[in-house]
Amino acid sequence: MFRFGRSAGAILCLAVIFLQSGAAQSAKRTVALRDLVQPSDPLSAHSLVFDATFAGQAVEYLDSKDGGLASRMVESAAVAHILAHATNFDYDVPKDSAQALVASLLGPEAKHAERRATCEQSIAYFTGPMLRDPHWVGDVLRYLPADFRFNGTLFLTFGYDIGVAFRQNASLNCTHAHFKNQQELLYYAIHELHHTGYMSYQTPPKLADIKSCADLLKLVEYSTQLEGMAVLAAYKRRSDDKALADDADYASLQDAAAMEADEASYFNDYNYLKSRGTEPVDAEAWAVIDRMSSGHRLWYRVGARMAHRIEDAKGRAVLTELVRQGPQAFIATYRSLPSPQTRPSRPPAASSAKRCR
Repeated sequence: MFRFGRSAGAILCLAVIFLQSGAAQSAKRTVALRDLVQPSDPLSAHSLVFDATFAGQAVEYLDSKDGGLASRMVESAAVAHILAHATNFDYDVPKDSAQALVASLLGPEAKHAERRATCEQSIAYFTGPMLRDPHWVGDVLRYLPADFRFNGTLFLTFGYDIGVAFRQNASLNCTHAHFKNQQELLYYAIHELHHTGYMSYQTPPKLADIKSCADLLKLVEYSTQLEGMAVLAAYKRRSDDKALADDADYASLQDAAAMEADEASYFNDYNYLKSRGTEPVDAEAWAVIDRMSSGHRLWYRVGARMAHRIEDAKGRAVLTELVRQGPQAFIATYRSLPSPQTRPSRPPAASSAKRCR
C-alpha cells in the first residue's frame, strides 16, 4: 500500500481545506429568501431563490477555459431559463442548442476584461448588500394580488439583455454597463420579479404566433400592463433613494409635457393597429413595436403613467385586481378615467403610500 509521507499528508489536508472553502464560496452564490428572514416573516411563505452561480461560473471560465465548467454552464437552470425566454420572444441569439447559446453569451475575447470586471462587481452586490435586508421584495408584492406567491429563481447571468423574466423565473445580466451603478441591480430585480408575478396570472404571448395586426395589438396591450406596472413597482424606492434620474424611464416620467406627447403617440399607434384588425402583419405594423419597446419606450413609460393614474383614481386594490383580469381590462379601466388634461398631473411619488403586505 502506498503511504503518504508527512509532507504529502499536509498537502492533502490543505487541498481538502481548499476544496471545502471553494464549495462554501460557491454555496454563497445561491440562497433562498426564506433563509434570509425569520420564520414568522410573511416573506418566508415565498419559494424564491437568488442564484448567482452562472455569473460566477462565467467569470471562472474566462480565466480557466475549463471544459468541465463549460459543460456545467450549458446544463444549468440559468441557461435553460435564458433559452426558454429567447425562444418565446425570438431573441437574436442561438436557440438551437444550449451549448451554442453559452458560447454566444460569453462573447468575443476582446470584451472579456471589461465584462469580467463589471460582472465581479455585480456578483458582490447581488450576493451581499442586495440581500442583507430582502424586504425590498415587498415592493414587488405591493403591486400584485394578495394571493400571489413566488415559486422561482432570480438568476444573475452573463451577457443576456439587461434583465428578463419568463414564467416563474427572472434574471439580471451581470455584465451590463447599467449595473456599474450597482444599486440599479436592486431596482431591476424589483422590475423583473414583478414580471414573474404578472406572468403567473397572464401567459406571455409567443412572437412566432403573431400573424395579424390584432395579434400585434394584443402584444402591445400585454406589454403595456406588464412593463408599466413593473416600472411603477420600483418607483417609490427609487424616489426615496433619489435615483429617478439614474434611469431614462423614470427621468421621463418627471416631464409632464413629454409624457402627454408620449401618450398621444402611444394611442395613435394603438388605434392604428386596432383599425387594421385581422390584416396580416407587415413592416409598417412591426414598426409600431419598435416605437413601443425602444426609443421613447412607450409601453414602459405610458404603461407606468396608466398604472399610476388608475391607482391614484381607484386605489391600489383595483390596480392589483387588474393583474388578474388582464391587459384589456387594464387599458379599458384607464380609458374610462377622466382625460389627463382635466386632472392634475403628478408623479407617482406624490400618491399616498400604503404599507407593503
